Amino acid sequence: MNIDRSLWKNRSRGFERLNKKRDNRRVIQVLKDLEHATRAEKNVMPYLLECCKAYATVGEMTRVFKEVFGEFKEPSIF
Repeated sequence: MNIDRSLWKNRSRGFERLNKKRDNRRVIQVLKDLEHATRAEKNVMPYLLECCKAYATVGEMTRVFKEVFGEFKEPSIF
């Protein structure tokens, strides 16, 4: 896949600005809350919304789920 380099640089700068602008302590806290809710088998949607409001990235939220559940590996069946 060939990604336009100018688009890539523009996105990269956008993420850098976002990371400087957001309250990282809040992001860490809402991600911890998401992890606790996930482990307690609660409805995680309200916690995901709080993560979004705090500008947590999809990758950061996904990482929480991977830590709790692991990563799915499709079995190889022949």
